[in-house]
Amino acid sequence: MSDDTWAGVRERVLRIAGHPGADKVFGARGHGFRLTPVLDEERLRALEADLGIGLPAQYRSFLLHVAGGGAGPDYGLMTPVLGDDGWQWTGTGLTYPAKPTTAEFAGRPFTAEALHNEIAALDAQEPQRDAHATEDEFLHAHAAWDARYEELYDAQEAGAVFLAEQGCGYASLMVMTGPHRGAIWEDLRPADGGIEPTGHGFAHWYQSWLERTEQQLGVTPPARTG
Repeated sequence: MSDDTWAGVRERVLRIAGHPGADKVFGARGHGFRLTPVLDEERLRALEADLGIGLPAQYRSFLLHVAGGGAGPDYGLMTPVLGDDGWQWTGTGLTYPAKPTTAEFAGRPFTAEALHNEIAALDAQEPQRDAHATEDEFLHAHAAWDARYEELYDAQEAGAVFLAEQGCGYASLMVMTGPHRGAIWEDLRPADGGIEPTGHGFAHWYQSWLERTEQQLGVTPPARTG
């Protein structure tokens, strides 16, 4: 990932904060166009050690040259921070943070696609009262089914970071492991969907948001030199 991908991006984001109408941009009340400090190379390597894999190149370059988190799509980007139990992504400076993600959890295999199909099959097998001789048998069978359903539901999140809260329970995730590593997916489960791909990587996702925001406010980005 070329460093010039992010040339001037931090300055463009911060410039929007004082522009008339900036507070009307969707998600602005969540991040206020504030950005957290960048992460240096030493901290990035420490994060990757906890993660167990290198960060996706586009995102790693962003952390090094733009910010750890803050202003971004929807209600803003979660920030990787080092706590007592290791690295995790938290809602530093955000009014409406997404779900925290530990580096250990994000470094697990990403199997959301397969699990979505398994959940669909399990959903069709939900125990019915008339198939059991007694109420106790039914309750026992349903409790076991429900426990398995919750286990599979939660396991869909493994191998990804909850990167931004969209509102109403929806979120944008970034896949950290496997063939989809670096891609942005959406958690559509509140609408009875699954965790679905957007078809875009981090750089496209973030820069498209910045360009849309500038267009909405009538802000002309500075000309690039070189």
